[in-house]
Amino acid sequence: LADGRPASLDAEVRRFAAWARPTHDERRARRLVVKRVEDAARAVWPRATCSVYGSSDTESTWFLSDLDLRVAPNEAMTFLSPSYAVEELAEALRERSALFGRVESRPRARVPIVVLQDRATRVSCDVSFADDGGPPVAAAPAHADHGDLMVFLKALLRDRDLAAPFTGGLGSFRTSLLLATYLGRPDPDVGLLRGFLERTAGRRGGGLTANLSIRGVGYGGVDVGRVRRALSDALGSESLAGMLLDVDGLVALREDSSRRAAEACRSAPRGAAIPPPTCYAPLEPAEPDLFGRD
Repeated sequence: LADGRPASLDAEVRRFAAWARPTHDERRARRLVVKRVEDAARAVWPRATCSVYGSSDTESTWFLSDLDLRVAPNEAMTFLSPSYAVEELAEALRERSALFGRVESRPRARVPIVVLQDRATRVSCDVSFADDGGPPVAAAPAHADHGDLMVFLKALLRDRDLAAPFTGGLGSFRTSLLLATYLGRPDPDVGLLRGFLERTAGRRGGGLTANLSIRGVGYGGVDVGRVRRALSDALGSESLAGMLLDVDGLVALREDSSRRAAEACRSAPRGAAIPPPTCYAPLEPAEPDLFGRD
């Protein structure tokens, strides 16, 4: 027991998070991606800067996380609407087709963005533009286990095809709000992960729709029934590996990500990496492999 709660699954969550968080090479490779996007932006706006925000800049990130980037053109004499700016940036990125693929501008989105994939690392990016207030700052979660739990929940939602809000999934933003609400008053008779899954699946009081409504976010677009069924199915397992349907596929993706990051770092021009974000926690001396593989 930890603080009077069953802790076996929660201990697995901590080991999984250590295994799934970006390695040193992956962190450096992501910084190289940020630098490449900034270089493309500077071809349009010479004083442009590019920064990381959102869950990309917290302990909730894992090796398959997208990079959320914010470009500030820093052109004081020129008014740029975000819709126009994303088209300009998308064109500059397409001109660098050796570096970027799947470049798509979405100027009519609520927040206009450019989506792209870095070819060398296969890291996907969502790029938006800074407003007068600058990039949003991610607040540190109040609960110490929030980051570890979010890393596993992102893996679980991806495994169950529930990661994308536009296809009926819960998405990481809503999941983070639900988790923060639950961790404020966790159930005392179960571990944190199991308690959260039971609450969100509707087995305990509150539930997905009630808590999202309380947080003022709502659950429009979420396939509530599918989310509840998937989480209920996951609760039938006594281990994290049992909750995931495609463990081998996840391990293969982990190995591919590590390999690509190492290659990107080896081939990077000297001095190309930008300083790491200060929020990144230092790596542990050894990163355990949850599934016991080298």
